[in-house]
Amino acid sequence: MTHVFLEMTMTVDGFTAAVGVSLEHPFGLDGERMHSWMRDSVFTGSPPGDDDRDGVVDDTGEQVDRDAIAQLYESTGAFVLGRRTLDVREAVWGDEPVFQGRPCFVVTSRPHESYVRGGSRYEFVTGGVAEAIARASAAASAASVCVIGGADVARQALALGLVDEALLHIVPVLLGGGDRLFPESAPNRVELEPVSAIQGARATHLRYRLPTALG
Repeated sequence: MTHVFLEMTMTVDGFTAAVGVSLEHPFGLDGERMHSWMRDSVFTGSPPGDDDRDGVVDDTGEQVDRDAIAQLYESTGAFVLGRRTLDVREAVWGDEPVFQGRPCFVVTSRPHESYVRGGSRYEFVTGGVAEAIARASAAASAASVCVIGGADVARQALALGLVDEALLHIVPVLLGGGDRLFPESAPNRVELEPVSAIQGARATHLRYRLPTALG
C-alpha cells in the first residue's frame, strides 16, 4: 500500500495561511512570513540568511531548513493539492520546477484539462480527495504520495484516514487568524506517535505517525 504523508507549514497557534488569501496575497495578508524559512530551499534558491556574525556564517540551522525541503522529494512520487492552492500560487511558481517533475493531482469541483508546467503534469480530479490520492498512488508507483495543502484538502485526507504521517514545519509566529489545519474542537482526543523533531534556523520540523483516522 502506498505511503501517504501530509506536508505543511504552520504557525505556533495552528494556522497554515493568513486571512485574505488571494492572487495578490497567495499566503494571505502578511502570510509570506510563515514561509520565510523556505527562502534557502529548492523552491527559491535564494542566498543564505543574514546570520553573518563577525564575518563568520554559521549555516547549520539554514542547512537543516534546506534539508527539510530536499528530503521532501527523496521518496515522493506524486503530489496532491487543492484547486485554490494551485490558483493562488501558480503565478508565484511560474515555470520553475517546483515539484521537480513529479505529477500533481488537483482536487477541484471545476473540471479542467490536464497540462504540463515546470516539468510536472497537473491532473484535475473532480471525484474528491480519496480519488485524487488513489490516482496519485497509482502514478507514484512504489514511491510516497505527498498531500501538500491547502488546509481543507489536508483535513479531508486526515478525516478519511488516508494519511500515514504528518510532516509539520512550525514557524515561531502567532498569526491570530486565518486557515487552521486542525479544527478548534474535536469529538475525542487523538494520540500521535512522534517520529522526529529537528530545529532549523527559522522553523522546527516535526514528523508524526498518525492513527487510522482523525475524523
